Amino acid sequence: MAVILALLGWFSVLGYLLVTGIVLLRLWKPQRQPSPFLHYASLIAVICHLLYIVEGIFSNQLRLDTPEAVAMVLGWLIALGTFVHWWLRKIEAQLGILFPLSAVLFVFGIFEKPTYLSPELRRDILVVHVALMMGGYLMLMFSFGTAVAHLLTLWLLKRKRSLALLEKFPPLEVTEQLTNKLVLIGFPLLVLGMIVGAFWARLMGLSAWSDPKVVLSILTCGIFAIYLHARFVRKWEAPIIHWLIVVGFISLLVTFFAVRHTLATG
Repeated sequence: MAVILALLGWFSVLGYLLVTGIVLLRLWKPQRQPSPFLHYASLIAVICHLLYIVEGIFSNQLRLDTPEAVAMVLGWLIALGTFVHWWLRKIEAQLGILFPLSAVLFVFGIFEKPTYLSPELRRDILVVHVALMMGGYLMLMFSFGTAVAHLLTLWLLKRKRSLALLEKFPPLEVTEQLTNKLVLIGFPLLVLGMIVGAFWARLMGLSAWSDPKVVLSILTCGIFAIYLHARFVRKWEAPIIHWLIVVGFISLLVTFFAVRHTLATG
């Protein structure tokens, strides 16, 4: 069983990296013809990722209330959403932007030291906290993909690149509107998740403010709050505020990958 899980995992990671390499190559040498191999490689990677999660849950090797399992599920949801968007619109650039993120999240879920919560810390409210945080992370990570696509399209237009290359990116209006919607969904979910997490810590007699992950999460929320203020109140130009999304995404990754919860680990 362990061998099957390992094979599914590496097939998925290699598939994501292979698709990324093909997309970057096709962006370097623009081609109008769709690549059928890109479709099959993406589909196989997403399916192998899903099978890994399902098998891990049934074999009790993945617990959905741990950061490692959250990373695994997040990576799959990002890959699935990116694949469906590409399948519907045939715009390849998003695969090259977000599939590497799915691969990184998958590898993190495999190699990160497992976090096991003591039985007294496991409550239904923790499930709500994890679900809200995961939804917020998912939407904000998607917003990073659309923001990068927007910035790259602007860069290509300024340098008057070929139409065959520009067709592989979404129109500027689409990426701008989609980025706004994703942040408007993801930001409240992230804030609600943090509020529920602080309430859960209070129930456990713990102080959320002493946890470095909580402090960095507040910083991340602040960056996206600045984006919303700049976009809807100050009416800043799109290129500037899209760079705020990139900065917020980096803060999001640092918070998720580099800092462990002291609330759960003591």
